Amino acid sequence: MGQYWRIMNIDNEESTGGLGKLGEFFWYSSQIISYLKTPPVIPSSFHTSSGIFEEKSQKRKEDPTSIILSLPNELLLAIAEELLEEYLDLICFSLTCSCIWDVTEQVRYRSLYSRLKTSSWAGGRIILLGDYAGALPKGLLTDAEKKQFELHGHDDDDLGALLYYYADEKFERPPANISLLTDKRIQANRILRKELLAYSHREPFSPWIWLWGDFTPSRSPQDRWIVRNLTKQEYVIKTRSRNLTQILYCLIGCSDDPSVSMRGGELLIHGAWAGDRIDITLVSFHKQEHEDESGWTNITAGVKKTLEELAAREMREFEF
Repeated sequence: MGQYWRIMNIDNEESTGGLGKLGEFFWYSSQIISYLKTPPVIPSSFHTSSGIFEEKSQKRKEDPTSIILSLPNELLLAIAEELLEEYLDLICFSLTCSCIWDVTEQVRYRSLYSRLKTSSWAGGRIILLGDYAGALPKGLLTDAEKKQFELHGHDDDDLGALLYYYADEKFERPPANISLLTDKRIQANRILRKELLAYSHREPFSPWIWLWGDFTPSRSPQDRWIVRNLTKQEYVIKTRSRNLTQILYCLIGCSDDPSVSMRGGELLIHGAWAGDRIDITLVSFHKQEHEDESGWTNITAGVKKTLEELAAREMREFEF
């Protein structure tokens, strides 16, 4: 029947689901690229302005029945900092009044960035695994993870296929919607859901609740995408974005079986980056993060050669 494949993020315990045979999906774009792009600085559409509530901040501050609103801004900020890792709780606290909304702005940005990072695959251990896979890359899983994924005690040469089928049953799909309104606590609390839903239709609260928008780096015409291996400190630079998928697939495949339903596909079954920590960002961002690139290796030329060879065997037009 041929070998079937799936991409998984070991850290998030998430999987794309079955992708089919390699030749059936290799040359097409994939949502996986958006998962791996590093979240940028929060878009400007999230910026707020004061005086957004009907009640004026000072009036609310003078309300003798409100203890929390009588606190100085320093204490309000300290409370917000405690809620940094709980984005939903922080938003609910921030919506108390315009004063608190303004005070918590920078904390909200940090909390939102953390939320985006958590749902992102950027920097995770990524692998394109075949269901005929034998051994996994050395050191991919800890002993605790082998036990968790029900692989403990099995022969090393069987772990690849076993992980493939475990992921089929137990790994979740990456979330398509990270809106606060999909949170289980909101779904279970009708009053809170109704209140948040009302705010979700008002500016400037809408983007903070719906979390809509393009949370990928904004590329200038002069900038280029870079696919990075954070484990090995290697990278591939791509001029055009539409072939990022092929660069990724070229490097993360893992199987011991060459039946890939694709001419030359045997070149892909032992991907040099399989199971490593990978992300996609812009060259400008990479240079900001790593002014001294002495520890990094550019492997673009080798990947370009492999992809052009595959395209020639498949009689496809391919422009790197």
